[in-house]
Amino acid sequence: MRNHYHISWQADRFLIKGDMEEQVAKLDANGFFKDLLNLPNRRCVDFLRIAAATYMVDRICRRRIRVNNECGTRDLHITFEVEDTGFWQQADIVASVAEIIQFLTGDDWMIKFSAAKQESGNINQHGYLRLAPFTPDRVGMYSGGLDSAAGLANRFLGGKQFLLVTVDHQSGLHSRVKKQLKALSQVLQNNGLGAPVSEHSTLKVSLVAGKSKHMGTQEKTQRSRAFLFSAAAMIAASAYDVEVIEMFENGVGAINLPLMSGMLGNNLATRGSHPTFLGMMSTLSSKVAERQIRFELPFESVTKAEMVQELNGVTGLAAWALTSRSCVHSSIRIKGRPQCGQCPACIERRQAFRVAGVEEDVGDYLVDIFSEGALGQVGADYFKLYRLDALDWLEDSDKPKRRLERHLQLTGLTDKLFANTAKLQVKHSREIIEVFGSPF
Repeated sequence: MRNHYHISWQADRFLIKGDMEEQVAKLDANGFFKDLLNLPNRRCVDFLRIAAATYMVDRICRRRIRVNNECGTRDLHITFEVEDTGFWQQADIVASVAEIIQFLTGDDWMIKFSAAKQESGNINQHGYLRLAPFTPDRVGMYSGGLDSAAGLANRFLGGKQFLLVTVDHQSGLHSRVKKQLKALSQVLQNNGLGAPVSEHSTLKVSLVAGKSKHMGTQEKTQRSRAFLFSAAAMIAASAYDVEVIEMFENGVGAINLPLMSGMLGNNLATRGSHPTFLGMMSTLSSKVAERQIRFELPFESVTKAEMVQELNGVTGLAAWALTSRSCVHSSIRIKGRPQCGQCPACIERRQAFRVAGVEEDVGDYLVDIFSEGALGQVGADYFKLYRLDALDWLEDSDKPKRRLERHLQLTGLTDKLFANTAKLQVKHSREIIEVFGSPF
């Protein structure tokens, strides 16, 4: 079924008007913009609004699984009101925006841009006086997850200065990240390394009114969040005249090879840190900002465990990484249990800490994957497949190699990456069997 939506703005609120529903959402950029050296121009504000509205449409339009649509692929026609219509209505820009969103979500998106019918307001842009200008080397995308935490700590140890950007899309994320960063600074100072040089800015988005305000009525995949995260990072980079934006994701997670051939080429696998997506965002961001912007993956050649292992050289740093949140089911919100313990992200997390020799508090997990019979049927099936795939790699089977080759082709990567990516998969598979053992 085709879904039509029209997006209009008034200051920090936007109205998502669909064929059958209306939804109000809020883009709270006050805290975000006040930490930037320069306020963005109207084109950049348009870009941020486009990305925010895309993410919200992605949330409120649920996938419908049918006999002739097993993946729940959606057909979405979206019209965005913008102020710089001359730029956004260019054919190559329209195509670029649609291609990026389609790559992330696996859905069919028809994108149009129309002139804003009224002055849309300044979404809380307040000027201020910065007494001590900050000159970061990089912009870093910081989510509070394990890759994000381990990556940032490693980059601080390497002497890099960062402007960190967070997108607050769930309750409590901003305060949790602030607490994390403060604790990281204290650990580094306790080791005589000095306080890291950084600034942190948070962009908050939320649903305000309408039937989709509650999590139970929303689409769970929400693949387009990376589009909003990257757009916010681009604006921060432009404000500070920084060319490079870093995403702290390990190489296995960035490529994210599906465990089954049937998952190739659809919305069943996330692509939010995929090199092709980051390349497309680099191109579009450079055009929007009218200056060179480049997204990079500084940890694309290592596993998550290797990122964590590097922290062992500094007292308390690996223990600090335990405060990160990895679980994809963060909406569980069970007091004292921040991780579910059986989703793919939690399994990778436990594997990384085991390989790195970091002792965890099993009480942080709703389910202990190392306890026999703890997993439900769905979790147990995935866990078995996860280990079977690792064995295939270690036994030099052709099956995962063919799947990797096809995945690289479908996601726009060249065959030149095959050898290095396969080598990384073998290393990761060795970690899997070392920690969890054979499924037989």
